[in-house]
Amino acid sequence: MAGGTCLGLVARTVGDDIVLLVMPFIEENLTKPDWRQREAATYDFGSILEGPSPDRLIPKVNVALSFMLAGLTKDPNSHVKDTTAWNLGRVFEFLHGSAVETLIITLENCQQIITVLLQRMKENVAEKPCGALYFLAQGYDDVGPSSPLTSYFLEIVQSLLNVTHREDAVESRLRTAAYETLNEVVRCSSDESARLVLELVQIIMTKLHKTLEAPKLSSDEREKQILIQKLRASEPTKYAFMQYADQIMNLFLGVFDCRSVTIHEEAMLAIGALAYTTGPNFVNYMPAFFKYLEMGLQNFEEYQVCAVTVGVVGDICRALEDKILPYCDRIMTQLFED
Repeated sequence: MAGGTCLGLVARTVGDDIVLLVMPFIEENLTKPDWRQREAATYDFGSILEGPSPDRLIPKVNVALSFMLAGLTKDPNSHVKDTTAWNLGRVFEFLHGSAVETLIITLENCQQIITVLLQRMKENVAEKPCGALYFLAQGYDDVGPSSPLTSYFLEIVQSLLNVTHREDAVESRLRTAAYETLNEVVRCSSDESARLVLELVQIIMTKLHKTLEAPKLSSDEREKQILIQKLRASEPTKYAFMQYADQIMNLFLGVFDCRSVTIHEEAMLAIGALAYTTGPNFVNYMPAFFKYLEMGLQNFEEYQVCAVTVGVVGDICRALEDKILPYCDRIMTQLFED
């Protein structure tokens, strides 16, 4: 691992020249019977993907892609599978997206890639496939109204939600990785997926109810924030979303009773997104919410919460305009004290 990390730094320093030096080692060890040699070759390939130019790397990646998918499916060693999934994530992070002229993901191989990643997410190597899917989705962030992932949106979301329910995800990074990937899949989804995103709101609301009973599931608030931001971008979905606004706000107010800095921070961010979406109608929530806003501004010892709350004050002012006036004296007093 230390050698691969060092190799990655060399690749970022010297660029294209590293490829010719490293490829013979990769090709020699990639099919060796000893799993350590296969993993070393796989790890080295992923390590040199940042630094060299796409033109230098993409021909190698196109040759290796089917081999990596086969390894992720058939290799008998879980360490090799885990490193292969990380390798795919590196490929998608640095060589996939609108900034790269030559496509490595096509309509022909997209289905196979998603199928393999979702299958591996059912196993004990689920975290790295989640990461690979994260960067795969991110590469389609600005493709326009239609995305190659639209056809698989529902399947991807269901698989990620299944991961968050796993018992082995509770005390590990796996649940966080699944939620982060779900956030990115939603954020980068096309307009064609808007109806499905709206359905996801109801699922996450149910999970947020459970979050209030078990604060460890705090990633639900982050997901709710992303959903609100996504749905407000389209007038039809924004209108449909408004029917859930009261329920969502009540859930968020309940979240503030959980004694967790992270939960309060994420809930504040989500409420800022909700204020932006509901506009002047957010005034209906101010009598119940203001005490939590004031508590956040007073919480200078947990500076992350305080800083986020200051930002939310801005969101609410923009949403309410002159309707914020009854609260201005107390807000300004607290800002001066901060």
